[in-house]
Amino acid sequence: MAQTGPKSNRRRHAGAMAEADGVNEVEQEEGARSLARRALLTRGGGLVAAGVAGAGVMGVVSATAASAATGDPVLQGDVNDAVATTELDAAANTTPALILTNTGVDTTNNGAGPTLRLTPSTASGVQPTASTVGGDLTTTSDATLWFTHDFGANGGIFPAPVLTEATGNVYAALEAPSRVLDTRSAALRKNIVNPTGNLDSTGRLKAGKTIALNLDGLVFFAEAVFANLTVTKTASAGFVTVWSGATALPNASTINFGNNATLSNFFSCGLSEFSSTITNVIAIHAAVTTHIIVDVTAFTLPGFEYANFAPALTSNARSARLQRAQQAIRANRKS
Repeated sequence: MAQTGPKSNRRRHAGAMAEADGVNEVEQEEGARSLARRALLTRGGGLVAAGVAGAGVMGVVSATAASAATGDPVLQGDVNDAVATTELDAAANTTPALILTNTGVDTTNNGAGPTLRLTPSTASGVQPTASTVGGDLTTTSDATLWFTHDFGANGGIFPAPVLTEATGNVYAALEAPSRVLDTRSAALRKNIVNPTGNLDSTGRLKAGKTIALNLDGLVFFAEAVFANLTVTKTASAGFVTVWSGATALPNASTINFGNNATLSNFFSCGLSEFSSTITNVIAIHAAVTTHIIVDVTAFTLPGFEYANFAPALTSNARSARLQRAQQAIRANRKS
């Protein structure tokens, strides 16, 4: 692929969402835990919702000391000033120990302030260092939200980032497969970024050539693609390799075939940037001349809103499905 160098596909969609908020992208690498995309999305301010509590939940605040004296009661449902030594204990596991509301802000135009704001730790590094027990919820200086797990004497306390759109992905399947490439058809060759010199007179991908396939029509941002690869009218026995294109041609094959074959294989791979304007591509290399067909079935994305297609299971549909599953599990346990 004709690139200025390997590029990771960890960036924001530069279209309507970014223009609406006027926020510039920031690329940062966080080391061993590969939190570059996570830090990018977290630092994006209002561009992408960073979780249930919203983008403002991790901001640094300067709070005055609580005014309640030690030992004053904390009453559920009432306004309380809490001190650091106060612990809330619910009467039953069906009763919340703490309910937080914020009624002092304008909510008419998405102006609701955070119900809870955590002051980030000043500890260096990407993991909380002051946690001593499992069950701690904290945020580090890079605005990453962490939860600590207690694995006992053998495992100790293990902090892990809380999964949000900044730290996790969703699997978004298309409602139906989408054919994004068929070299037998001029109309279905339109997503090839670099066709010149790489196709023969019938449209087949030439032996030893690599094309970049543009998937921007389906996604604003993606981590990986799931698709079916078909070869047909192969000039001889050989193989085709599909990969992100962010590195040199790997020593691997996606499909192997014989002479004049028609054969399919399912694959998944990461995506990369071909240029500043073509940001979701995969690379396809043919060892021998052959027609190529690609049918996309799904992507992994930071959130469903990054899909420029109708997902088979949106977040609302997924919530309803999970609710039905939980009801079935509870009913089964009672039987």
